[in-house]
Amino acid sequence: MSYILGIDGGNSKTHALIVNNQGIPTGFGEAGASDYQEVGIEQACLAWKAAMQKALDQADIQHYDLADACFCLAGADLPEDYLILKAQVGDLLPKTHTWVKNDTIAALRAGLYETSFGVTVVVGTGFNAAVRGHEGQEFVMPGLGYLSGDYGGGRWLGRQVIRAVMRAWDGRGPQTILSRLVLEHMGVKDELELIRLMRSDKAAQRDIHELVPLVFEATSLGDTVAQSLLITLGEEVGLAASVLIHRFCLENEPVPVVLSTSVFRGKGPLLLDVITRYVHRSAPQARVIIPEFLPVVGAVIEAMDETGIRLDNTALNNLRRGIMDRFPALIRPSWTGGTLIESHA
Repeated sequence: MSYILGIDGGNSKTHALIVNNQGIPTGFGEAGASDYQEVGIEQACLAWKAAMQKALDQADIQHYDLADACFCLAGADLPEDYLILKAQVGDLLPKTHTWVKNDTIAALRAGLYETSFGVTVVVGTGFNAAVRGHEGQEFVMPGLGYLSGDYGGGRWLGRQVIRAVMRAWDGRGPQTILSRLVLEHMGVKDELELIRLMRSDKAAQRDIHELVPLVFEATSLGDTVAQSLLITLGEEVGLAASVLIHRFCLENEPVPVVLSTSVFRGKGPLLLDVITRYVHRSAPQARVIIPEFLPVVGAVIEAMDETGIRLDNTALNNLRRGIMDRFPALIRPSWTGGTLIESHA
């Protein structure tokens, strides 16, 4: 029996999943952040190793039992990043066939079973997107924030929330329900105390993306400021998807557009409806998909692809049944979005 490892390493956590060559999940592990651009290469390696070891222990196998492994990693943006990461992954598993890919590829494959071509947009702490064509050709946006022209990630949206609250306070912007929600969430009495907290507390600055659910809450209460933020985010996601669809001439096909991360499952239909309508302007047959599983499952599927193991009905059923029976933490929460979205769940 041979075993396959998939790792999804991101800005907030690292997941490792092991399956056998029949697609049956046997071990899962979780560790901390492993974007080497954020935490450094040494800490990234420790996170991969910790998540992998937990999965190995649960599967009751050793690392030399792993025939193949795919590491889908945040921070794999430019060619020089791949050189660094491939060397580290090779040292970690010297006797295993390994592949290093951007974490958007795990997100893409987590939403696709019948085909491996399509588009994905990932809105996590940051923002990234990728496309894969019919022949396997790929383009991954660098995902380096303002350096690569990006906005729209969780940190960006959190900063817009703070900006909206402060502008409502000083009179430059409209009043917003976000003011009350943010002050309550941050545990401060007023906007001046909020300024002091955000200026001096490194943890508050780092975790500013945790304000994102407040935007959905305020939107559901009819707040126009929050609604405008979600509309802006939705249009940016739709623009990224549309540009990638055009890049590989997929406008006239039922191209899958996979929306990954929990932001896309926020309360209410506005964000997903804006994205879907924007995409359908340029690709009317596009299928917007919410994955049923977390991206680490896509990393395993990508490893199976590279190994030549076909994800047929038997392997897919084994994978699904094993996750639902043994690893329900890999199932995404129930979707609460708009009416135009297809879901595998």
